[in-house]
Amino acid sequence: MSILLRKNNRSLEAGFSVIELAIVVAIAAILASMSLIIFGKTRAHYELVNNARNFVAHIERARSLAIKYNQTLKLGFTSENTTFGLTCTDCSEPINELRSMSVPATITLSAHPTITIKGNGTIQSTEGTIVIADGQGREVPITISNSGRTTIGEVTE
Repeated sequence: MSILLRKNNRSLEAGFSVIELAIVVAIAAILASMSLIIFGKTRAHYELVNNARNFVAHIERARSLAIKYNQTLKLGFTSENTTFGLTCTDCSEPINELRSMSVPATITLSAHPTITIKGNGTIQSTEGTIVIADGQGREVPITISNSGRTTIGEVTE
């Protein structure tokens, strides 16, 4: 009788086969690779929007300073288009409060406008829209209105 019990116990101790384990590992690898691709796209999207937000924040901060000091301020780019900041010569106080920002090497701009911000907060720009691109087909527009409002559009791919 003990021999019969041993046979039954062995059939109950069945495990996974190598094929089943290989299928589970393959499915896990596919899911991991898909999540890496999605993460990479999401990260690039986030970085592009973050760069656009930095430009808008810089413009809005300059507008705030123009109103604070009731002074006309000019924002622009250096001759190499690598730095964006105040270009006015008679605005020492605002320049001390708003340092220039470097344009990231990973993006390109459709235009490099000169932006004049008056003491009442209105803005005049040589370009109404700046499109920021990341070189991978993604673009995001920044619209600068005369009323002083700057908005970031949707990212297109």
